[in-house]
Amino acid sequence: MNNNTSELNRLEKARKIIRDIIKEKGREYLYDLTGIAGGFIIHKTDLELLETYVGPAIFSEKLNEVGVLHFGGAPSIHKAVGFNRTSAAIFSTIMALSNDITNVIHYVPKKPSHPSIPRSCKIFNLYYFESDNVDEILNRINEKTLTIITGATMDHKIVELENLKKIINSCNEKNSIVFIDDASGARLRLLYNQPPALKINADLAVTSTDKLMDGPRAGLLCGKKDLVDKIYNEGLKFGLEAQAPILAAMVNALKSFKLDNLKEALKRTENIDLSPLINAGFECEKTPTGFIIKNLSEEEYINVALKMLENYGIITITAAGMPGASKTLRIDFCSKDAKRLTDDYIINAIINSRI
Repeated sequence: MNNNTSELNRLEKARKIIRDIIKEKGREYLYDLTGIAGGFIIHKTDLELLETYVGPAIFSEKLNEVGVLHFGGAPSIHKAVGFNRTSAAIFSTIMALSNDITNVIHYVPKKPSHPSIPRSCKIFNLYYFESDNVDEILNRINEKTLTIITGATMDHKIVELENLKKIINSCNEKNSIVFIDDASGARLRLLYNQPPALKINADLAVTSTDKLMDGPRAGLLCGKKDLVDKIYNEGLKFGLEAQAPILAAMVNALKSFKLDNLKEALKRTENIDLSPLINAGFECEKTPTGFIIKNLSEEEYINVALKMLENYGIITITAAGMPGASKTLRIDFCSKDAKRLTDDYIINAIINSRI
């Protein structure tokens, strides 16, 4: 069985378990601890506008306003648009710029990167280089380079502000387009008093509106108007743009976002006692809004995650995430479901699912 088939089987098994739990017990017996539980906030007044052409006309303007604000941009300089996925926004960016650049270099706080970036480069035959060494990145920046910086990794390791500024400043000096992949980082970095991407002179930034906030699975791209227009135009040609219902939900999620919710998750993380896990042989590391298990094989991660789902109703990215996502077992306290569970319930679920 090849890896692609294995990934699909894992995803289908997780979805079947979720369906069975809902059918037999109800949604209240499921607990999404992925950190990307998302949400779909739609107001009654939105419903009559969710049409093919009317919806985008109304909600694209509103998304531009709240999107630019979310990234710390200036309405006179910057623009925000919606894509159906963050990966779609990344793909459209690389596609739109592929004739203007010869290579893509990517700084990640910890390798590997999200697979959407190297895969997009491969499609357009662009040389791709990634590193977690700042000097290696700085030495490769030039005017024919698209420089990408990951604000926070899939396992929530956050970029250091000093490194972020060094790379952005070098890109600005060498006329290299700099793009911050801030999928979860647009909010995680705020917890550590880092400025939004456009406040520190990034040309482009993207975030996922389902990560660490109550929005739909979608990508918010923001940056300099001419670049955003060029990218959005390419995305439209391939149907990668967010449609009316998604746009409306993105707008409402951005309006309702409160950093205090993440601060509560941060406080719970600081206070949780992980010694029972450590005593049971797990190697643990706290993240900004939860913790990860670090010492299992990929097969063990998946087996534990599926048992946690089946026997305890706990949804993790390891079990239900998309193919290519990190298999590291991560628990995130920022979702609404996390508030319904005690620390002991979560810890016991992990320990008992390895037996």
